[in-house]
Amino acid sequence: MQDRVIVITGASAGIGAALARLIGRKGARPVLLARREKQLTDVASEAGPQALSLVTDVTRREDVRRAVETTLSRLGHIDVWVNNAGRGISRVVSELTTRTSTR
Repeated sequence: MQDRVIVITGASAGIGAALARLIGRKGARPVLLARREKQLTDVASEAGPQALSLVTDVTRREDVRRAVETTLSRLGHIDVWVNNAGRGISRVVSELTTRTSTR
């Protein structure tokens, strides 16, 4: 796991935060994505000196693009991407689209 770049969405709490702390202790380079800046910063400080936190709303394509570009420019590559962020589904699956969020 040493020096692996691991991106974790939903990293400000719960499973994402626990995973960030664990992989940071094992020598990985965690990239933490979440919407809540204060909580994300707190988790990053516990995930070790190599942790990178990026305030990101994964429901917004542009935020995700920016996170990928920032990670690649700072760390050179991504080894693993963990899609941990949760969002409620308010429609039947057959009605879901990949359109950009309007928020």
